[in-house]
Amino acid sequence: MSESEISFEYNVPVFAGAPDEGDDEPVHRDTPEYEALDWETTRAGIEKAEELGFDAAWAPDHLMLGRDRAEYECWTLLSAMAGFTDDINLGSLVLCNDYRNPALVAKMAATLDVVSEGRLELGLGAGWHEPEYEAYGWEYRDGFERLMRLDESIRLMKRMWEAGPDGASFDGDRYRIEDAACAPAPVQDPHPPILVGGQGEEVTLKLVAKHADVWNTDVFNGDVETLRRKIGVIEEHCETVGRDPDDIEYSWDGHVICTRDEAELDRLLDLMLPIQFEEEYQDQAPIRTEADAREYFVMGTPEECAEAIERRVDAGVTKFQGWFVDFPGFEGMELFADEVMPQFA
Repeated sequence: MSESEISFEYNVPVFAGAPDEGDDEPVHRDTPEYEALDWETTRAGIEKAEELGFDAAWAPDHLMLGRDRAEYECWTLLSAMAGFTDDINLGSLVLCNDYRNPALVAKMAATLDVVSEGRLELGLGAGWHEPEYEAYGWEYRDGFERLMRLDESIRLMKRMWEAGPDGASFDGDRYRIEDAACAPAPVQDPHPPILVGGQGEEVTLKLVAKHADVWNTDVFNGDVETLRRKIGVIEEHCETVGRDPDDIEYSWDGHVICTRDEAELDRLLDLMLPIQFEEEYQDQAPIRTEADAREYFVMGTPEECAEAIERRVDAGVTKFQGWFVDFPGFEGMELFADEVMPQFA
């Protein structure tokens, strides 16, 4: 096993994804068994993850994914989670930069870090889901411009956290603040860890090298070959920007099916497959077969799950953020916690 500390983390089902009545295809494959969004059900999953010893719980930042387009808003949810959990870290996977003013996000993050007693992990991304921009009335800029806005946002937020009550000023091409105080300051010093998600090797991964404490892949770029390549690119960018690559952690975000029941495995795979991809993933080959799924999922018996994790640990990953495909059942999560996680303790 790797000498690095490995953490296991829970992706919060903030939307239901089960097939609509009369359909065989899940509305969303992150939650293909979850039939209707229900607060007590979602909350029970978070509480179960903390009980089982998961290190963090992550909420995606979308607004109308899933069945009936019903979804919990990320920051409100994280704030609620801070109130009914005690130990588990709380993170956004990832907060869309364009949905909120970055100066306000800096203040929000500082407050949540205080009220959670230092449990916030701040995941940030440039944004990509154009239908949400259109529905909510935000301007959808080209990819490079969205990334430049993210770059400025991170620099602005760090300046505010550093300045605290003295107030910070920032005069960028896209954002401007003047004497903006951020008090109380975050509990974590110098600030909550920043996770940046994204795949683009020339711009996005250079932003990771410049600003991030953690890089996050997404659910369909978590195969070992891709992870090795992307991590290598980040390390090259670190050399260019003068940063120690050991300062950055790498996280895998993906689907988990943990079961000793072959019939259950077959049933869940039949529900999930085949996976075709939207335009944003036009270079991604479809996932059609069990063999394909094993390249991207952590799946199978506890022993097979541990082997899949170890291959990614060998590639440099230390954080594993899982969507448990059988939710709202807990059998997969419980088996994973009982028989997989201890192997990496």
